[in-house]
Amino acid sequence: QAAVAAAKSDLMALYDESQAVVATVGASLGENLASAKNLLLAEHNATQAAVAAAHADAAEGLSAAKSDLLAEHNRTQEAVATAGASLGGDIASAKNHLLAEHNATQAAVAAAKSDLMALYDESQAVVATVGASLGENLASAKNLLLAEHNATQAAVA
Repeated sequence: QAAVAAAKSDLMALYDESQAVVATVGASLGENLASAKNLLLAEHNATQAAVAAAHADAAEGLSAAKSDLLAEHNRTQEAVATAGASLGGDIASAKNHLLAEHNATQAAVAAAKSDLMALYDESQAVVATVGASLGENLASAKNLLLAEHNATQAAVA
């Protein structure tokens, strides 16, 4: 009985000691888990901050690139508008020049036509005058020939 009681006492002592070890290990394990949790949380927060910073940098970079592209687009649009206006001015200038040339040609043609009509009228007047004079001369010659014929007839008779 004494040996059983001694063994039981030893077992109880071992049990209490193992409980103390388990409690110590459990506490230590709990502290280690809490420390690991805090480390992981800190790492997670650092990662989140790095992601947010990278996102902000990327957004800023995209915004700058967008601004650059918009500025380039506006410069291109302005250059196109300027070139279009210049081209429009050149076309209008060429059109006005051609219109002036056309008008000058039309005026020259009208002047030449007027000159030709004046020459035609003048030649018609000359023809009429020459015709009238020729008609008078023919009539006079006819009368002279008729008088000469009559004189010849009278002399013959």
